[in-house]
Amino acid sequence: MNDLKTVLDINRAHYKKFGLSVPIFDELIVGFRWIMSADTQKRMSLAFRAERTMPPERYEEIARNLYGKPLDECIESLLVKGDPQLRNLIVSLSNLMSKPFNSSELLAKRGIMRTEGLTFPYKTEGKKIGLIGFGVYISRFFNNCAEFHAFDLRAPEQILSYRFKDGTHRYPSGIHWHLGKNALEFSDLLKTLDIVIMSGSTVVNNSYTELLKASKRAEIKGIYGPSCELCPDYLFDLGFDYIFSTTLKDKETYLQTSLGPDPVYREFDYMNLYELAKE
Repeated sequence: MNDLKTVLDINRAHYKKFGLSVPIFDELIVGFRWIMSADTQKRMSLAFRAERTMPPERYEEIARNLYGKPLDECIESLLVKGDPQLRNLIVSLSNLMSKPFNSSELLAKRGIMRTEGLTFPYKTEGKKIGLIGFGVYISRFFNNCAEFHAFDLRAPEQILSYRFKDGTHRYPSGIHWHLGKNALEFSDLLKTLDIVIMSGSTVVNNSYTELLKASKRAEIKGIYGPSCELCPDYLFDLGFDYIFSTTLKDKETYLQTSLGPDPVYREFDYMNLYELAKE
């Protein structure tokens, strides 16, 4: 997990440069979709709950031993264990540690421009586009590009629908589907695309750097979602051109909904959305 150690070092340097105190770890929440970390200032980060997760009892034990400590010490103590099952939690804590530096003011001081909302301000007409992790950008790409390729680890039956009258018709139509496999298995295709946007869950499952290499021909390489808030400086240095992420408006309001009995809710209603690009 050398990448997360690099992120830790960059964020530590930011705290020193800007004269801020490292936040204190206060709470861990493990949901069915997200691993959420909160500090004593009520800030909370989300990281997609991906593979290699652990039973609740182990999360509770780890959290109990870390509560009340600065985030950098928490992250460092988990990194030295070298346990891949801890990666999901470390990403969540890294996202939380980065939050104080993701304001427009402090981003601008590092040559990064922040704009509010989700607009994706790039030309898509005539482009071959790949979306790794099917979601968010569907309406922006569908019927607005030459080819729209969607990659997802989920099996076809978890995404696709079919109508069986006058033959077999698959929906959503008009999209080139690559499902049930890691997008890296389609590296030859990724090399041909003009725009590649990947989910922040690729940071959690540690495929993002190889996916970035496979997409080196793309003129726009982006990453999106709450899971990729961990360090914009690091992601841009790697070669990403565009980042879309979110921050919660209010921790407790979000938790009341996300931990409630209704599994259907609009997460973005509880988040401030923003896009980042290098100036």
